[in-house]
Amino acid sequence: MHIAELRLVNFRSYGDVRVSFRPGVNVIVGRNASGKTNLLEGAFFALRAASCRTNREEKAVRWGAAFTRVEATLADAAGAHGPRRTTSVAYAPGQGKQVRLDGAEVRSLDELRRQGNAFVFVPESLLLVKGSPARRRAHLDAFAAAVDLAYDAALRELQEALRQRNAQLARVREGGPPSALGPWDVQVARAGLALAERRRGVVRALAPRFAEFAAGLAPDGGHFELSLVTQLDAIEPTEASFVAALVSRRGGDVARATTGFGPQRDDVRFAEARAEGEDGGALPADEPRQRDLRLFGSQGEQRAAVLALLLAERAVAEEITGDRGTLLLDDVMSELDDARRRLLVRVLSAGGQAIVTTTNRHYFTDEELVGAHVIALGPEATGGGSAPRDPGPDEADGELAVTETRRG
Repeated sequence: MHIAELRLVNFRSYGDVRVSFRPGVNVIVGRNASGKTNLLEGAFFALRAASCRTNREEKAVRWGAAFTRVEATLADAAGAHGPRRTTSVAYAPGQGKQVRLDGAEVRSLDELRRQGNAFVFVPESLLLVKGSPARRRAHLDAFAAAVDLAYDAALRELQEALRQRNAQLARVREGGPPSALGPWDVQVARAGLALAERRRGVVRALAPRFAEFAAGLAPDGGHFELSLVTQLDAIEPTEASFVAALVSRRGGDVARATTGFGPQRDDVRFAEARAEGEDGGALPADEPRQRDLRLFGSQGEQRAAVLALLLAERAVAEEITGDRGTLLLDDVMSELDDARRRLLVRVLSAGGQAIVTTTNRHYFTDEELVGAHVIALGPEATGGGSAPRDPGPDEADGELAVTETRRG
């Protein structure tokens, strides 16, 4: 499925606007602060009922408005001749969120998630590399759960077992018998091992594709690796070993009323593999063989790592579900040199839907634009002229002009 039409009502800088998209590459052109990122955020909001930029969804409501609503029409590969579905996500501060699919209120966001794969890069996406393990873990879980129902079930089972064990830890801290933790140790161990196996499988599937895309997109090339960092590597992959690890840490767990061992503490590492030193000679034995991009990566390398991860997820998702989904990329072309722009466009043109924002259409060649659907915002849409003061992401300075063209 892909987005055929998007409507934004009171969303960020938009009062009420409709925009059409096509399968393949869609290019949104506009000056800085013309609403490009808001349009991408709105598309993601329609597909996932969540913002890709903030946890405070009231920020998405247009200044002075009481609510926001985003609607999307989804089409399959047959386009206008195939079946269509509609999603609607409405949010009002203090009243919560209403999510509908084909007019009926959804019982679970899983229903929305199963309509198609969605991948997004916005400036905040760099926190996948630079941010906390919890952010990376949540991203990996969201991707895996969207394409594998068994992963989703394993994740939920572990979360419930941890909730019950943590509640029992609090009771023990208040004077309850430690022996009461025994059954929950077993439950956490079983659920933890099941999730750990699936999570390792996901990272194994992503790793070679990540390495390929990262090498092509990183400023200076190199060999990059995606790996899972987990406490479970220190034990045998058996229930007995897992339970023993929980028992050995029980004192600290009781003091914090939190389970400190298990896949809920996993991390994902983005790194460059190092085979030689900076002088080109052999790497000294005491130097690490991996350069962690979170700590030592340049801004360009970190951007390339996030892009490579999204492209790798897109490839794996297609293998599992047959759907490449929609890839939303905000202003990535400006940070790439010409060779890497051409590489990225070739990847985007290979199938699926990509919606890419840019301040400069000349980042694309004429040949690349021939098959692209071009959407111009603001002064770009009206043919130029003197630029008015463009609204910021949370302002409302009137409607923006939007035009759509398809060359060729």
